[in-house]
Amino acid sequence: MTTPKRFDNDVDCELAKRGIWLVKVPRYLSELWDANEGGVVGKLQIGEQVEFHTGKGLNQPRPKDEEGATSSSAPSDVSEIPTQYSFILNDVRGQTMSVLSEDKQGLGSEAAVKTGKLAIEGRIIKKAECRPPATSKYMKMKLAHIVKNTQPKKTVKMIDKAAVKFKPVSMHAEDMIKSKQKKDGAKTYRADRDVLRQALFKAFEKHSFYRLQDLQQLLQQPVSYVKEVLQEIAVYNTAPPHKSLWCLKPEYCNYKVNAQSEQ
Repeated sequence: MTTPKRFDNDVDCELAKRGIWLVKVPRYLSELWDANEGGVVGKLQIGEQVEFHTGKGLNQPRPKDEEGATSSSAPSDVSEIPTQYSFILNDVRGQTMSVLSEDKQGLGSEAAVKTGKLAIEGRIIKKAECRPPATSKYMKMKLAHIVKNTQPKKTVKMIDKAAVKFKPVSMHAEDMIKSKQKKDGAKTYRADRDVLRQALFKAFEKHSFYRLQDLQQLLQQPVSYVKEVLQEIAVYNTAPPHKSLWCLKPEYCNYKVNAQSEQ
């Protein structure tokens, strides 16, 4: 008997027939379970009625909202959370539902983009609703949550004196650097006309089209001087596809093949 060939993206169906209950629980209870992941969170008592009893000594949940603060939907203390719950069970009829898990262990930095190992953990045979007891202690806890959730997250606070966080300055750091360069004699001197012309030819050997500002920054010469020399050897394009760009005059071009390909 030959062993069937397995692939990396195969779905493990070994537990596909295992029965699983789909249970709906209050949010604060699920947050309590998340805070105690890997430990025993309670015991399920199955008799004429199904009851769940939370464990003792559980860690206090500290869920985070979008701004990183503790969520107001969670109780302030584990002692406020009810310890006994009843399960309302319903059969699953006319539906076929299964639990699919994904194991991303070992994927490392690719965990966000690569699919992990998939497995079917079982099929849903019961739907249940976990209901807390209708006691005065529970009602008091829910009332406190409602009041807390209705409070605005941001409030207006009156202050006696305006707090100035950014004081105006007479000279910024960039201005101070320019002023220092000016004092030290750091000026942009005009290069010889032939030297500037050769520098422009060198630039056009790398690219066929330039903006005036790019050439000025590349050659570190006054923009008016660069434009004056450009008018002798180059043409300013006023129509697409190279509108507002400079290119060499035809008599100076030695890159006809490249120029045609760029057009």
